[in-house]
Amino acid sequence: MSKFTKRKTALIIGRWQPWHEGHRGLFLAALERAERVAIGVRHTHATDGKNPFTFEEVKEFIDKDLSNEYSGKYDVIELPNITNVIYGRDVGYKVEKISLGEDVEKISATEVRKSMNLTPVNHSVEIDERTKRFGHEGGIIWFTGLSGSGKSTLAKALERKLFDKGYNVYMLDADNVRDGLNSNLGFSNEDRNENIRRVGEVSSLFAESGFIVLSAFISPFHEDRKRAFDAHPKNFHEVFLSADLSACEGRDPKGLYKKARAGEIKEFTGIDSPYEIPKDPSISIDTDNLSVEESVDRLFNYILEKIPVK
Repeated sequence: MSKFTKRKTALIIGRWQPWHEGHRGLFLAALERAERVAIGVRHTHATDGKNPFTFEEVKEFIDKDLSNEYSGKYDVIELPNITNVIYGRDVGYKVEKISLGEDVEKISATEVRKSMNLTPVNHSVEIDERTKRFGHEGGIIWFTGLSGSGKSTLAKALERKLFDKGYNVYMLDADNVRDGLNSNLGFSNEDRNENIRRVGEVSSLFAESGFIVLSAFISPFHEDRKRAFDAHPKNFHEVFLSADLSACEGRDPKGLYKKARAGEIKEFTGIDSPYEIPKDPSISIDTDNLSVEESVDRLFNYILEKIPVK
């Protein structure tokens, strides 16, 4: 997935247990000093009673607060339990303490946790136990591509083939997600971002439970796909379905392109909203030149190699 570039970046480090208004103020102060902010989360989960949230939960709090307004301006990274920051001679960066004012600095994370009434879930079944029971690790196969590129078609056929091989597998796509979980979302950029955020979290839960989840969504933006990856980095495999817009529009199985051309659907990917091609997908499938059977065989063999079933 995407990494930091050479853009000027400020690093802020904390436990963020949980992320609150004072932390947001620190983030904004850091963003004033750089083009991007790396939010480092110290690995202190369960070291004492004051750090109940996992990295994934902390990241979710941060993304919920920042993602809509500051997408592309920050990354959340997991760090060891850093206790000392030491540097030698001047090498192009500085360590700076920022004062946010007395009111902000009085905010107590302990009191925030109490007001949230949140208790982290510690499962009684370990991931290794699930792997032993199911015969394979959990994982996410994330299909991305234009509407009509073949995401749901390939995911559905692959689901059958993996199931017959002995995998615990389930497919998620726009139809079965927007009919329930995301039925309150439209198709603005903001709603599509939230759609993918929710799908990423649900996919992560499936993967943690030991399933192979086939998530088939246009997911046109780098940042949204990265957010899905960050929710469950282990065994996350991005599948890019490469297909020309003209070919996808020619297929148009749901008549969406026709409606978009007629102005009935606004901000439709490929027409009046961009699709950002993955920079480094796990595997690319050229659905313009490969049949469904050939495409599924390639994906099936790829998964057998990356997430073998015993």
